[in-house]
Amino acid sequence: MINTIIFDFGGVLGTDSDPIFYEVLTKHGISKNKALEIWKKHWSKMKVDDERIDEIWKTTKKYTTSNIENISDDYNNLISVDQEMINLCKVLKQKDYKLGMLANETYDWMNIKRQKGNLDEIFDVVYSSADIKLPKPLSESYLKTLESLNAKPEETLFIDNMSRNTEAAEKLGIKSILFKNINQLKKELAEIKIIQ
Repeated sequence: MINTIIFDFGGVLGTDSDPIFYEVLTKHGISKNKALEIWKKHWSKMKVDDERIDEIWKTTKKYTTSNIENISDDYNNLISVDQEMINLCKVLKQKDYKLGMLANETYDWMNIKRQKGNLDEIFDVVYSSADIKLPKPLSESYLKTLESLNAKPEETLFIDNMSRNTEAAEKLGIKSILFKNINQLKKELAEIKIIQ
């Protein structure tokens, strides 16, 4: 029986980091291809906290005349949470499910998401890959989250919008739902009797 539910953030509970990065950089005169190049150069290090976000902004500065503080502010302003999904999480919390979050995210951007969504009030554990220095789909990232929630794989549901992440969870015995939208999620949660 499921007693623990772990959510991804980007693309599930709110904005994904890379699309808004591209949007902000193109707004400031940087081509999408150059933005992608900058992202690829830094993301693998940022998501495990081997590099802080100021490094990506230093690289960005080389390709624009815009003020980096303005670019960073524009980025931070585009970080958002999906209130309908947050409300669903609150319902699950009221039903006494333990809730966790495991997101591939930088330390700094995860803190903004935590604040904007009041995530620490809803979730028992909120981990970014930078917090634990373990990105999904590494099995250790799921195991660390389970341990912190005092949860067993067979009693846990994992929800993510990336198939490689749900498949990795399933290999550990964690039931998973590949998220597409809230209506699809509610339907699948109802099918397994988590909501009605």
